[in-house]
Amino acid sequence: MSSTESEDHALLRQSVAGLGEALAALGRYGSDATEIRRANALGAVVPWADNHHWIDAAAVPVGTTTPSTGEQLPHCLWTSSGAPDGRREQPEVAMPAMARELPEPETGSERNEAGTVGAAEFGEIGALNDLAYRQQALGPLLAAFPPEVGHGYGIRDHSGRLVSAAVALDVGSDTSVQWVVTHPDHRRQGLSARLLQVLLAEARGRGQRTATLQSSPDGFSLYQRLGFRTVGTLRAYVN
Repeated sequence: MSSTESEDHALLRQSVAGLGEALAALGRYGSDATEIRRANALGAVVPWADNHHWIDAAAVPVGTTTPSTGEQLPHCLWTSSGAPDGRREQPEVAMPAMARELPEPETGSERNEAGTVGAAEFGEIGALNDLAYRQQALGPLLAAFPPEVGHGYGIRDHSGRLVSAAVALDVGSDTSVQWVVTHPDHRRQGLSARLLQVLLAEARGRGQRTATLQSSPDGFSLYQRLGFRTVGTLRAYVN
């Protein structure tokens, strides 16, 4: 394995771990939800969202054996390795796992221009995701998170309404970027780019060495522009 392949493998491991921790937090704190934390599965069982690939779901850590069918597991398993027995793949929702290093910032590079990016509560970030993606599941789950789980970032319009947001979860020396969203009426204005630049700069300021995420098709080019590269692919397998 070349040095680049070795680095990408390590970053893939971190990306999958970050996704798993995000899903596990839904189960740990959410109402009528259960955390799954095992050597080969990290996530949540959320019976009232049991058709949701990104909520009633678990990530299979890189290098572990995919769980067997019939075990108490959520609706969806995300894995970068082989197909689990007894499950069917959903190829249309496969996600690139992306990562980047967080170098020392240049002087002045982490300024938050005009204070446009500020703190946002987890519950309102979840509610914005629900609005943007036409669901009613993430808002109440994220609203149950205690403040110490991570860092919520947001941009608001002139009336104070949240229009762009994301959550940063520190997992070891890696920051997992989750639940990135922009209100449908405010897309293509550069809001997510501005917000993520601040999020990444502040992560580096906390001493984090890398940042990872899992990309949707809509976000892929943005993440590339922000310095993320693809280090693997996560595929979804459902009951």
